[in-house]
Amino acid sequence: MKRIILMLILITLIGCDQKVEENLEGKWQATAGYQDGEIKGEPNCYPFEKEIEFKEDNKVYVETYERDFKYWMSDEDGENKIVFNDSGPGLYSYQIKMLSENEMIITGLNLSEGDVCYLKRQ
Repeated sequence: MKRIILMLILITLIGCDQKVEENLEGKWQATAGYQDGEIKGEPNCYPFEKEIEFKEDNKVYVETYERDFKYWMSDEDGENKIVFNDSGPGLYSYQIKMLSENEMIITGLNLSEGDVCYLKRQ
């Protein structure tokens, strides 16, 4: 019985992660910051403040650098996380929260802590 419950939980978590990733396709623009649960202020999530475009094969085009980064998703502690990997400066880690199909918040983790942006699909 415990195994069945564990399997159901894992299937649910995997499904949630895939759902967020499926909703990322296309172009996104950081239009504001996000503070105290409100969309306000200036975007603060360098180098993702300009347009980014999620593409196939876990690649995202980052306009700031005019090149592709690799990315991957994970679900830790019930939170969706995204890590962007650049061949140059390194890794950028964010918690990702979908507000709707066309809106998301990314909040910096680790070295990106303190960075936060509200992004809209273009």
